[in-house]
Amino acid sequence: MTRLNQPIRAAGRPREHVREHARHWRAADGIDLFEADYKRFTFPKHSHDYYAFGTILNGAEKFLTRGTTHIARRGQLLLMNPMQVHDGGPASDDGYHYQIMFIAPQIFADLIDEISPKSKGLPFFSQHVIDDPVLHLQLQKLHRLFLPETRHLTSNLERDSQLLYGAARLALRHADAPPFEFHPGAEDRRIRKVIDYMMAHQDENISLETLAALTGLSRFHLLRVFSHATGLPPHTYLNHMRLRRAKRMLFDGHSIAETAAATGFSDQSHLNRHFKTMWGVSPGVFIANMR
Repeated sequence: MTRLNQPIRAAGRPREHVREHARHWRAADGIDLFEADYKRFTFPKHSHDYYAFGTILNGAEKFLTRGTTHIARRGQLLLMNPMQVHDGGPASDDGYHYQIMFIAPQIFADLIDEISPKSKGLPFFSQHVIDDPVLHLQLQKLHRLFLPETRHLTSNLERDSQLLYGAARLALRHADAPPFEFHPGAEDRRIRKVIDYMMAHQDENISLETLAALTGLSRFHLLRVFSHATGLPPHTYLNHMRLRRAKRMLFDGHSIAETAAATGFSDQSHLNRHFKTMWGVSPGVFIANMR
């Protein structure tokens, strides 16, 4: 794995001190993540057997594919289909700082099948540079959620949900033949079962797959129905449920460590961060104020 602070020399250029940084890590089976801050580095013509969805964080990248030159600038996204030949290099004096999510075609197909079981075949993207501020932020968040050093601070439920939301927005808004979009209907009655399960298993790292199995819905179908019924995605609803329980436990005299363990937070600092976001004070200040 290439570390983010490991220098990389651009091929074919003279040796000189250039700060080139790159890092590559595995998020899950069939999903890899990549972040790089290149000043002069250029890629030769190549292709990936995965889809590649990139977010430009700073600068601009220029690439040639299918006989056309494209420039993706800060705030824009770049989309590349599997086995599509392209090159890449800087298009500004600042170089280009970007993040890429690589998804295996079968994994992406499985995600799309959950979004729309009626869809046929793999999505194809003929537009390779797009403006979508919401998706740009969403893909950045996915990278943060799957960082190896901080992924323990987020739940399986949140990571799965955000991955499905990202895949849905990519396919529904930007594929050449968008899949059929599901609209929630009478399935809302199943949400009570999901809420009851989360209430009874707050201290566990619940997966979206587990919740979907309770209802007989696909994971994406459940996300849409749950959000339609409650106004919140499942991972946010569960987090608020845990924080309300944490406040009650602190009121009842439990320690911060006991409260964190009982409410499913990985440690005290994890509870502290979410508690302060919700209630405006840390658990320690909350206890002190009661005294």
